[in-house]
Amino acid sequence: MLNIIKSILLAFFGISNNRKLSQDDAFVEKHGIKYFLIIGFLVAILLLLTLAILVNFILNLIK
Repeated sequence: MLNIIKSILLAFFGISNNRKLSQDDAFVEKHGIKYFLIIGFLVAILLLLTLAILVNFILNLIK
């Protein structure tokens, strides 16, 4: 699972290499894409929640 999270975070920032891509492809071939989708959605939701909390915090400091 840690490798999936790492791959998804690297994909969010656009950083990857061919070796990691082939490892991810082999994992998807063996287990399917559902793990990448689930964790990807969770990471995206966490990112959005973090940004919303940060913006609210900054706006409250300005007031």
